Amino acid sequence: MLYRQIAQSIEELSSAPRSCKADLCSRLIVEMKPELLCPTIRLLLGQLWPPWEGREMGVGPEGVAAALEEISEENIPRLRDRMGEMGLVAEAALAEKGQHSLSSEPLQSMSVYEQLRRISLIRGKDSEQRKNALLRGLFQDASPLEGKYIARTVLGNMLAGTGDKTMLAAFALAFCCDPDQIQRAYSLLPDPGKIAIMAAGNHLERASIQPGIPIKPMTLCALKAEDLKTVREVGEESVGWAVLPRYHALRVQVHNTGDGAYIFSSRQKNITTSLNGLAQRLSGMDDEFIIDADLIGFHEGEMCSQSDMLRYINRRRLSRRSSISPALLAYDLIYISGEDTTSLPFQERRKRMLKALGEPRSMPFQGISATRECIVLEKELKKDSIQSHLDQMVEEGGVGLMVRSLLGLYRPGECSRCDFFVGREMSISAVIVRAEWGRRSSDQIFSRFLVALREGDDLVPVGWIGGQLGQKDILELDRQLKALAREWDDTGACVNPQVLLKLKIQGARRNDKGYAIVRPQVLGIDLFASWEDADELTRLFSSSGR
Repeated sequence: MLYRQIAQSIEELSSAPRSCKADLCSRLIVEMKPELLCPTIRLLLGQLWPPWEGREMGVGPEGVAAALEEISEENIPRLRDRMGEMGLVAEAALAEKGQHSLSSEPLQSMSVYEQLRRISLIRGKDSEQRKNALLRGLFQDASPLEGKYIARTVLGNMLAGTGDKTMLAAFALAFCCDPDQIQRAYSLLPDPGKIAIMAAGNHLERASIQPGIPIKPMTLCALKAEDLKTVREVGEESVGWAVLPRYHALRVQVHNTGDGAYIFSSRQKNITTSLNGLAQRLSGMDDEFIIDADLIGFHEGEMCSQSDMLRYINRRRLSRRSSISPALLAYDLIYISGEDTTSLPFQERRKRMLKALGEPRSMPFQGISATRECIVLEKELKKDSIQSHLDQMVEEGGVGLMVRSLLGLYRPGECSRCDFFVGREMSISAVIVRAEWGRRSSDQIFSRFLVALREGDDLVPVGWIGGQLGQKDILELDRQLKALAREWDDTGACVNPQVLLKLKIQGARRNDKGYAIVRPQVLGIDLFASWEDADELTRLFSSSGR
């Protein structure tokens, strides 16, 4: 298959209505040879490797620009200033090539796929130059449209509005498969390319849990204790319930295999390298297992915030010493010693997990520990009981509770029918006290905002807002806050506290740096308020919300 066909398909997909994307994909793959299915799907999605492989291209916009400059007569910096997005830059640059390739052969999809994967594998001395040479060769032989999507694949953003969900729907259409069966297989093996091969051969039942390959985690229903009369209203009947604490943590999946231990994020990204010391502790354990867990960290005996842990695993220099000691809180067992445990009831999974890990340990600890639990042997767990547990959890600095049916099964990739998360949701009014540039400081647009609450006549910062806002709101805030700005520096400015945000939060916690609100969502913006309209800080830790 020619790569031109794939580029044309992606171009068509990018402008097609959402409802038509699956059908368009199915038409392309239905007649495809089995050996081309996996590479083609990965090229269409711009995902050359499954996320757990931990492979990255290691080429940024500057690398793409450098490759284009050597073969195009266009002024690449000027194109970047005018167009911004590197796919469009590549398309325009290749329309005005310099010396054309001597090869008259059009690009083959497999050749492009293999070359791009080869680029991602290059490491060590002179890696930048070697990557540039391979990328330059691809651009040299590419048409403008092909170059557009080669650049976007390299940078990891196809901008086609097509994801895994669309591809799974396309497989069902192309190979006349049951969508539920495809989804189940994908939850156990989240690699669309491999699932396409199984669907084409009618072998979806072969998908199974394998240590070293993360599955799609089960999610819990989210509820508010104040809106709940009894657990029975939302869940299937149970002989009883397990109440487990939930902290400000990062959800991970832990695999202990014969080849060592691996830790994956909730999006199946391999983060083992960032947690190498922790992984080495796990690899000495006897049992082969897969565990659903929270990644937490301790600093001077206190639990770190979620943002601290994100910075820890994303740090650039892994060799640099850190004062954070990472650890794992395990709350469910997915697989152990060759057995898939997802079809066992929760109480049995819990029993086997405790046998492998031992009884819950006191914080702080090192390595891995089962989270503590409270077993409530009631068919109907009443609101007052839930609220009592929740209030205690909030006092301890937690974010909420997991309420698990003792009979509940683990359903990969699904929302549980009988387990749920209870958080203390409330609304607060917070005033903006500082605004900062986004990742691209050259844009000079405020996109991160520090909000504060009142404590007497003072304002106390409680968290940052940014990703929760749409572009329209960000531009509106940018205009208003620049007029209120004072004390400018390289990252932004402090602002007069006259802009109020109405927020929905899941609670708050104290830490060594002050206070932090949990999971904020923006409900409204008041551009012409007063700092006196902000809520009191004590509201964060009151027992009731609005």
